[in-house]
Amino acid sequence: MAPWPCRFCRRWHGVLIFALLNPERSPINLTADPHPEPARTVADDKDPIQPQQDDADFPNKPEPRLIGRHGLQQLDLLMTTIEALDFRGSEAMMALLRQKNAARGAMDQVELWKWRTTNPLRRTMRRNRLKQAQVTTMVGLVCHMAAHLYPVLHQFISVREDQSLAEARWAGLTRRLQDLVRQRMNPRRAAMQRFADDEHALAMTKQMVRALAFSAGPGGEQRLLASLQDGMRR
Repeated sequence: MAPWPCRFCRRWHGVLIFALLNPERSPINLTADPHPEPARTVADDKDPIQPQQDDADFPNKPEPRLIGRHGLQQLDLLMTTIEALDFRGSEAMMALLRQKNAARGAMDQVELWKWRTTNPLRRTMRRNRLKQAQVTTMVGLVCHMAAHLYPVLHQFISVREDQSLAEARWAGLTRRLQDLVRQRMNPRRAAMQRFADDEHALAMTKQMVRALAFSAGPGGEQRLLASLQDGMRR
């Protein structure tokens, strides 16, 4: 005859029978997952749905460039072309800048010169990075001047002009642009050495005039900025 179980075994034997007969009132959840997934915390970086930490206020985060080095070269050359088209172009641009920045303080010619000398082709080049607001201001300035000079630009790009008169007009503008480039740009740079060639300079002048005409009118700022960002090289 088998011995009767001890009191401890008899007690837990009764608890097990009670749990099997009354699963809802059982102190032990027999239907639970034996290995439940741990609850995710806010800082769980493995959760694909959980947004990552916002580092917008991180002090050393660099500001993304709106345009690259090539865009800075083109933007400064467009402003130089405006000065070649209008002998008082520099004064007109400064007057417009002072008008637009009157609420934020005085804007002098030295400050604009600092912005333009971020062009790597300049004789005196500054390596600081322009802020997006500064680039946007320069783009708006070029587009405003292009709209102001559009009647002159239309004369250059019109196909109805007399051929000899058009050639003389292009030659005069090219010479003025070459003189300004020679004064301001680094002659050791290969791009500036090519600019000394009359045919290359004429082609570049036509490119700049068409770009200015393309930037005039409604939506000109978006079109110009897109062209400066196209194929952006840093």
